[in-house]
Amino acid sequence: MDIFCRTLTDILYVIEILAVCGLYLQKKTKKDKYKNIKVILLSILASLLIYQVKDSVIVLFIQVVFIEVIVIIYYSEDIKKMIIGTLWVLIIVEMINMLSTLMIDTIGSVVNYHNVLLQNLIAVLLSLWIIFIVGICLRKFRGNGISTIQTRYWLIFTGVLIADLMMLTLMASVTLEEMAYRNKILYIISYSAAVFGVFVQLGAVVLLLVSRDMHKEKEQIIKQCLEEQIKYYEYLKNKEKETKKFRHDIMGHLYFLDRLKKEGKNQEFEVYLHDIIGKVEHLGNSVDIGNDIVNAILSKAMAEANERKIQMKVSGYFPTECHISAYHLCTIFFNLLNNAMEAADKAEQKEIWIECQHNSKDMIIEIGNYFCKETGVNKDNLQTTKEDKEYHGWGIKNVEDSVEACRGVMDIDIKEDRFIVSVVLDYKKNGEDK
Repeated sequence: MDIFCRTLTDILYVIEILAVCGLYLQKKTKKDKYKNIKVILLSILASLLIYQVKDSVIVLFIQVVFIEVIVIIYYSEDIKKMIIGTLWVLIIVEMINMLSTLMIDTIGSVVNYHNVLLQNLIAVLLSLWIIFIVGICLRKFRGNGISTIQTRYWLIFTGVLIADLMMLTLMASVTLEEMAYRNKILYIISYSAAVFGVFVQLGAVVLLLVSRDMHKEKEQIIKQCLEEQIKYYEYLKNKEKETKKFRHDIMGHLYFLDRLKKEGKNQEFEVYLHDIIGKVEHLGNSVDIGNDIVNAILSKAMAEANERKIQMKVSGYFPTECHISAYHLCTIFFNLLNNAMEAADKAEQKEIWIECQHNSKDMIIEIGNYFCKETGVNKDNLQTTKEDKEYHGWGIKNVEDSVEACRGVMDIDIKEDRFIVSVVLDYKKNGEDK
């Protein structure tokens, strides 16, 4: 029975680690149908091995090594980052378990019940319950988890957790003997409330940090949106100047063409006419699909594509009445075009296409590009290749959030060397920011 309780406790402890890695850090699981069996077997092996060892230092070493191996088996990410991240997760989970154990042990002391193995099992179950509750709230609130939050804030969070643990330990040691036996029920309720208050506080801190991160991200997108609009209006202003200049000189150009034709200078006529046609095409090379903010983003993308020698095709038109917010349109087009540009630039066939269609209710947006097959792109590995990962790598997730806020759907289709994102939005309803 003792071995069973100890082994079950250790398995639940491993589940805690994996839950934090999955729900909070958003690590990607490996495509291995036997990974769960491997994790359980390794957990049992580690538990039996630790049960035979008496030295606490060796026990700690075995525990850390086995946890690291289990995480590496379960998740498919950079091993170095995974090892460092798992060490932090171990510290956090261990302290949460200590909080739960402290509460269970205190209650056990008050009611004069002592069964260490059973109490440890109950404490781990309590911690696991707390981790899952906060994790589910976090997933609904923010799909990216805490992976994008800066390290210094997690150091502060860790410090708050240590302070709470010390406070509750001191509270138990000072008040247990003096107050517990005067009114056991009141003391159990009070101390349990204090521990749950700490858990609520820690959960609130996590959600607050995530909320701050979301606000910062939205500010960044809004700033980009405004910058694109300013650049677009400057672009239109310059285009208007060029058009006025061309109109001013058009009669002279036509007169000169007529003269060349009459004089029989056909070769010079062809060259001069070709130059004028090129000038007219340049003046008309602006994007207009019926929405200013999208026009701004597409015009900038078109200019960037020309610089990178990428062929970019735009077709279709937005509906006259479109109730989708500028913020969500900016988020969707800006991120998808950035990703498409980054991929097409490395592809052999440098081409991007944007198609906009609509019916009486829905608007369908398709943005596609060719990519380099050697990058090994797939739906489960849509990560940025840019060095500044604090502000990049959120693209697809941001698009998903905006599509969801607009009550739409998004589909990613990868065919050989083509990457196609299709978005369907209900343009009759107002999307609500999340």
